[in-house]
Parts: sequence; structure tokens; C-alpha cells
Amino acid sequence: MPDTLSIHAIRALQKGRARECPLIILDEIDSTNSEATRLLAAGRPAPFAVFARRQIAGRGRFGRAWHSENQGNIYASFAFRPQIPPSHMSTFTLWMGLGVCELIHHFAGLSPGIKWPNDIVFDGRKAGGVLTEARIDADLIHELVFGLGLNVNTSPGDWPADLRRRATSLGEQARAPLDLNRFAAALIGRTLLDYRRFLDGDAPAAFAERWQRYDTLRGRAIAVLQGEQRFAGLAAGIDDEGSLLLRDARGRLRPFRAGEVTIEKES
Repeated sequence: MPDTLSIHAIRALQKGRARECPLIILDEIDSTNSEATRLLAAGRPAPFAVFARRQIAGRGRFGRAWHSENQGNIYASFAFRPQIPPSHMSTFTLWMGLGVCELIHHFAGLSPGIKWPNDIVFDGRKAGGVLTEARIDADLIHELVFGLGLNVNTSPGDWPADLRRRATSLGEQARAPLDLNRFAAALIGRTLLDYRRFLDGDAPAAFAERWQRYDTLRGRAIAVLQGEQRFAGLAAGIDDEGSLLLRDARGRLRPFRAGEVTIEKES
């Protein structure tokens, strides 16, 4: 099996309806989310998936750069046309992130966690992130792109110096490289399945239990930053809308739909 992404290897490993999803693999692109957005705007039928071996402008939340070198990792975006109201999508990113965590657990026997809202972590070190972007017209989501950057086989010594203490990869955690194409094939199938389950209304019934299993913040002292404002307290899970719940010093439970979360140092 090749140690880099191969469309032929992935197709040979796919099963069922996942084989029907058009797949694009690029050597290099600015970002897979940007390419998927461009293809949707050009009228390409959805769903489809865009993978790249390297990104030169990979990004995460708040437009932050995502280290995206050709080191055996996953940089992927999945494009959809859901045609549903934005209010129905409030927990979509969290739901899809949980699916990625479950896939990692079953595929590699690892125990990842989610740092609200979109970081996939191991003991505080980041292995991946998810990013959802949408085009909304007339109160409907017409185009939806779900992006995933996941460090699969980057070796510890290959990180830039400023990332070595903060980043990790699945291979580092498993102490052995993972089969990149087998993982990509499984990821496509899992992403399509979780997307269909979400649209079919399966998310509310299973969401709370799944979140508790992978939530890395619950019960920890955290701070939520919103612009110049800082709110401190204990993380208390999430509500039905996917908002982070913070219990402040007065015992009040405050929901946050957005913000930058930091974990406070233990005294």
C-alpha cells in the first residue's frame, strides 16, 4: 500500500454507498475548504470530497493558520447541499467532531477527546480540528462544507519548534504509523453516515451521551474569551444548542455560543 494518499487505494478499500461519493485528491492546494467552496459555487453536484497532500493556506477557527505539510496527514473537506434552516444545524460541527473521535477510537484503539468546540486532542495536545463553513440564502443553508485537518503520521521531530509541545499525531499516540489510505476510506464512509444521521434527526437522541464520553473540559477550571471580555468558571458540558456551559463563582450557569476557551492552570 502507498504511504501517501492514493485514489485507487482508497476506492479499493471503500464499501457500500461511500463508493458513490466523488473523490478529488490534490498534491497541493490553498485549502481544501476553499477548493470545495469554489467547486460548489461552480455548480458541481454534491456530495463530494476534496483531499490534499499539502495545504499552503490551511486554516482553522478565526482564520488561524493550520500547519499542513505533506507528512502523511489528512486534509479533507466534504461538500453538501442540505437545503435546511440554519437553526437545525446548531450542533452540526460538534456532532461531526464526535464522529471523527469515534472513528479514531475504533480504527486505532486510541482515546481522543474534544476541546469545545472543534479541537481533537490527546492530553491537551492537539491532533486535529474541524471547521464548518456555509452559504446561507433566504434562511436556508444551500451549501455546506465540513473540513477536517488531522495529524495522522507526522513524526514528533517534524513539527516546527513552536508546535512541538502543543501538537501530536495519531501515529505518535499509537507508536506506529497508520495506514493513511485505509483511514481515509473509513473517514469518507463515516462522514457520509454521520451527515445522513444528522439530517434524519438522529443527533438529539444520541448527542448528549456521545459528548460526555469525549468532552475534555467538563469539571475543569476554564476561561472563555470574547473580544476583550473574559469569563472564568467551571466547564459544565453543553446545552441542547451546542453552547458551552460555564458555572461561574456565584453558581450561575452561563451559555456561550462562541469564544476562545483556555484551561486554567491548577494552583
